[in-house]
Amino acid sequence: MNIEVDDMRQFFANVVDTVNNLSAQAGLVSGLQQQVNDLRERITSLEQQNYNLQAQLNDANGRVEQLNRTNTEVQGQLDYSRNDAQSLRDTIVQRDQAVADLSDQVRSEIDSHRITKADLEDSRRSTQEWEQNYNNTRDTLNSVIAERDEWRRRAVENESRANELQSQADRLRAVLNPSVPSGQLNVG
Repeated sequence: MNIEVDDMRQFFANVVDTVNNLSAQAGLVSGLQQQVNDLRERITSLEQQNYNLQAQLNDANGRVEQLNRTNTEVQGQLDYSRNDAQSLRDTIVQRDQAVADLSDQVRSEIDSHRITKADLEDSRRSTQEWEQNYNNTRDTLNSVIAERDEWRRRAVENESRANELQSQADRLRAVLNPSVPSGQLNVG
């Protein structure tokens, strides 16, 4: 039992200490009561501020969500624009190559035209030379034909004259020498 009495004494001592503490704390509690009221006012004020901040946060979250949607749209448009730009770059490279190929073809055609033009000029000169030779030959032929015709005419005239002279000679012989047949007299 001794242990119980000691325990009881200890218990009551603790209770007294607790009551003393509680009395001391009761004085503190009235001061704390004022602080609690002040804290309640501050809490109310902070709750209002919290409500306002929550509203601002909701607005900010709405703006962030809107900006995220806008960003997603802009990112989509950017990707689309990048794809278009790449397509345009590829098209430009292809067109540049086509232009380079066509430029090479044009230069080749120009060179071919230059050669063909030179060949044409050579052919024209050659044709002019042949035409000149033809004209000269034709003129020579015409001149030879004219000379031949002249010589034929003269030959015909001379033959005609010779026949006339022969005829006159035959008549003279016949008159001068009636016994020699005509045509056998040689005029020498």
